[in-house]
Amino acid sequence: MSDRARAARRDPGGPWPVRTDTAARLLRLLAERLESYLDGDELAFETVGESIEELEPGADDLETAILALRGAAAASEAEARGEPAGPGLQTAPGRQAQRVWSREERESLSPAAWGFLIDLRRRGSLDDGQFERVLEVLTGCGVRPVEVDLAREVAARIALEGDAVEGQEGAHGEVDQTH
Repeated sequence: MSDRARAARRDPGGPWPVRTDTAARLLRLLAERLESYLDGDELAFETVGESIEELEPGADDLETAILALRGAAAASEAEARGEPAGPGLQTAPGRQAQRVWSREERESLSPAAWGFLIDLRRRGSLDDGQFERVLEVLTGCGVRPVEVDLAREVAARIALEGDAVEGQEGAHGEVDQTH
């Protein structure tokens, strides 16, 4: 093992910067050796240690390569079980996930109205589509800031009548308020 590799192992935050290209070269080296072994070279791994030392990877480079290999293995195992390979965009966020306000929504709804709508969604009174439809109607209604009473009225209309609320809006998205 080279002096540099030994020093990096003792002090992972050592003086050398992390070079992601070194981790990539390390992964390529391992892939090439695996391919050689697959092609019948029984001695493909005989000099892998020397080859790794020649790359002079730091502790962070080695850790990056290890995590990449473990991640690939975990994804392969999950796929074999018929599960998604990882937390990606293939699945919807969980029930407890919080939605981030857009700039327009922050300017349109009072915090109390936003909290009221989030609570309706959390309890299942509004599904995700209805929730988004309520936000669309409220941000386009022209009232600033929308308070809880108006949010309650629009949410009830959409929950009970679905898209029929469209017909109750004016040409510019206004919603008639009951007083």
